[in-house]
This record gives sequence, C-alpha cells and structure tokens, in this order.
Amino acid sequence: MQGIKHLIQCHCVLPTLRRLPDPVFHSFVAFSVLEDGGNVIPKDAACNNCGVIHRIVDICKSEITTKESSSAIISIDDIQLMIPTELGNLLKGYDCDIATWELSHFVYSEGKWGEKVVLTREKADGSTKGKVLTIEGPQKFKIESYDMSETF
Repeated sequence: MQGIKHLIQCHCVLPTLRRLPDPVFHSFVAFSVLEDGGNVIPKDAACNNCGVIHRIVDICKSEITTKESSSAIISIDDIQLMIPTELGNLLKGYDCDIATWELSHFVYSEGKWGEKVVLTREKADGSTKGKVLTIEGPQKFKIESYDMSETF
C-alpha cells in the first residue's frame, strides 16, 4: 500500500474569486491510500471551503455526495490520538492540513520508516523552499529544510 496527497476539485468558488467573469472552482488537498494494484481505496472527504462531502474514487477524482455532513470523516483530533504526542505537537506547530496529518499517520502506522512528509512549501525567486519531516522510526523524527530550483 502507498499513501498519496492529491487535489480534489469542488464546485464551490472562493469568495475573492466570485466576481471574475470566469470564476475558478476551488480545489482542496486530500489524502488517499492506494492498494498494491494501484486502485484508490474510496473514502469521504469534506471541502475545506464549503464543507460539501466528496466521495474520493480515484486520484484527483471525486463524486459529490448528497450528505451534508459525515461522521465517517476522520478529523485531526482523531489522528492525534493515534500518533505519538511529539509527532502531533510537531504537526500542530506547523498548522498542517488534514491531508498532511493523514499522510503522517499512514507513514507512522504502516511503519514506512524513512518516508518524507512536506510540512511547508513556498515559492520565491524561481525556486521552491520549505521544510520536510522524515519519520525515521517509532519515536525518531527529523526535520530538514529543502530548496529546489525550478530551472531545468
């Protein structure tokens, strides 16, 4: 199995973009688990703008459900109970989104030691900079800065 963060497009529009002649639909980051055959394990996720429930059926693909809310959607509070306190405090300190919490939990619970989780990302002056967390073991975490040039 493999975990992956990806974008899901909703049918809502951010308030600041509503007045554009061609408003851009909002996208939010979601986390999914891929089975060994590459199929996504379906799950529900809520749009972080309008709260509409999406049934994630594939990478970057979802179906809007008729449910207005779902108790089946995992929350940050749920995940915080299932990971070490140090890891939870770290993710909370970086104000990580739910998809990053889910990825971190997946890496930890599946024992995928050495996997990296992006904590921050910013683009400036033709490069992307940020910090990445490496979950090295059950109680061993490492944070490093990265700087990737966008020139090829």
